[in-house]
Amino acid sequence: MVNADRRTASAKVQRIAETLKSMYGFHGKGGRRSNPLDTLIGTLLSQNTNDRNSYRAWVNLRRKFPSWDKVAAAPLTSVSSAIKVGGLRNQKARRIKEILARVRRDWGGYHLNGLHRMANDEAMNYLLSMKGIGEKTAACVLVFSLKRDVFPVDTHIHRVCNRLGLVRTKSAAETFKAMSPLVPEGTAYSFHVNVIRFGRELCGARRPVCVRCPLFEDCTYERKYEFHGTAGGKRIGRDVRDFMVIEHLAKKKS
Repeated sequence: MVNADRRTASAKVQRIAETLKSMYGFHGKGGRRSNPLDTLIGTLLSQNTNDRNSYRAWVNLRRKFPSWDKVAAAPLTSVSSAIKVGGLRNQKARRIKEILARVRRDWGGYHLNGLHRMANDEAMNYLLSMKGIGEKTAACVLVFSLKRDVFPVDTHIHRVCNRLGLVRTKSAAETFKAMSPLVPEGTAYSFHVNVIRFGRELCGARRPVCVRCPLFEDCTYERKYEFHGTAGGKRIGRDVRDFMVIEHLAKKKS
């Protein structure tokens, strides 16, 4: 992307961020700060499943094994059974056990407190060196646990950013790299939360509610006029468990 294109894209991101802020508010860094290892494993559980099931898998795992040393000592089959509702239970159980073994070897215990002393690139590279950990999961650790100005990209954000013409990418990992220099400084956490909410409430994967979309003019989605004549959409109710957003937006300190 040439400099002029980047300036244009940055200005568009800024404009969209302001619109979403007017809709959903600005979320600073005053929410809960989760334990880095909790966020890492919790986000791993969210891979390839929906929010409700990943949340249930997380709750089941922590109820059965209240501490990470108990998870590390448990048979693989027991860990797999605890998280089965989240899908890919055997693969995820193996990844969790491998992560815990690596963390204990590197840090002498079941924690990732050393990440607080690392720069963003160093922390990202360390997390990405773990098998099964990609950019989204690593970025979630940085933004939710370390309060870094990093913009995680999940499937909702990947979809929305491409529909709005902010990027032209084929995967969430590509979107993460393309969006990183475009997000206004100091807004990554809030923009992340707001884009996810927008993606759930209005810009859904199957039936976007284009008729109510405040970003319709900015949108480059080729089917937007088809959906512009339809109504509907969904609102996020209290019974919907979005582990990576609702839990971290809670104002109660952990």
